[in-house]
Amino acid sequence: MKTLHKPLQITVYQDVLCSWCYLADLRLDVLRQEFGEAVRWSVRPYPLRLHDVLPTEREVRGLVEEVKRAQREAEPTAALLSTDLWLGGDPPRSSVPALAALEAARLQGPQARAFLARSMQRAALEQGVNVSRSDVVFELASRVGLSMNQFSAAFRSEETRRLIHDEHRLANSRGVRGVPTLVIGGRWMLCGLRELTEYREHILACLGKVTLPRSGSAERLVH
Repeated sequence: MKTLHKPLQITVYQDVLCSWCYLADLRLDVLRQEFGEAVRWSVRPYPLRLHDVLPTEREVRGLVEEVKRAQREAEPTAALLSTDLWLGGDPPRSSVPALAALEAARLQGPQARAFLARSMQRAALEQGVNVSRSDVVFELASRVGLSMNQFSAAFRSEETRRLIHDEHRLANSRGVRGVPTLVIGGRWMLCGLRELTEYREHILACLGKVTLPRSGSAERLVH
């Protein structure tokens, strides 16, 4: 889809350890291809586990149940999701190191970030690998072909960690409370995984192509 107008801005808040974000990414990839230059996408970190502490037994049960619910989604890849990340004996203490790795990769271009994100998602959510560990981060970054000296300096920087915390505070101030969350054109905020058709309809509405029916709690206006 071509446009002569200013591209529609969509911000996607996500956590690389979240099964729902993985599935949302697959659906949004379809729309990235479909809308092309008509939409400008920005992916921002929103850590679900902000602090460096092992999850409690109750938290693990909740995280495992979330994965099991995600496994029931229609995508063929949903069946590949595994609970091993939380039950395998080495659960992530925090999302921050993994998200810091993606911010470090972003310095080498959006495609570099996207390649590392997909690699980390598959390792964590399909294979149960703790991608918040530095040794795992560096192995995956090397596999996707990043310039390792540049990546290492950015990943180890305290400034990168501060950026994650600052993004979390900023997102909270804008009403974000979980992931995946999309903010479309500064107008609509869609929280949680949605069907591909629903994402498409909201994008088309913000592009002025369709008129959305009024609904209840399906989405929120961004003020």
